[in-house]
Amino acid sequence: MRDSHAPPPATRLISVSWQGKGSAHSLTTGKTLWTRPVGVEMPDQDTMQEFASPVASKRQGVVYFLGPDGELSGLDLRTGKQVWRGHADLGKPRPGIADRPQLLLYEDVLVARNGSKLVSLLPRTGG
Repeated sequence: MRDSHAPPPATRLISVSWQGKGSAHSLTTGKTLWTRPVGVEMPDQDTMQEFASPVASKRQGVVYFLGPDGELSGLDLRTGKQVWRGHADLGKPRPGIADRPQLLLYEDVLVARNGSKLVSLLPRTGG
């Protein structure tokens, strides 16, 4: 029997649509494992704002998303169920490649960046 808190397999590709839906795809089978709302507002395609790339914590079994307004969401890597919400005060979003927001993961700590502003958070996901 597999431990429900065991890390998910590393063979996942996470994609995000402009409609705010995230999907997990198996790289070994090519199948879509789940598709769910990511839980953060997506930028308007016409504003040219960038969306931060999601980051996944294999240890926690969670994929994290950062919206342009600083909203954060964590989805379970296996099911797509939302397991965490947060907010990072990154200031007003600005268009342009130099100011593209970023979401990084260092061990269990999330680091959100927009321009020169950095915010770190320790999500409590129950894992």
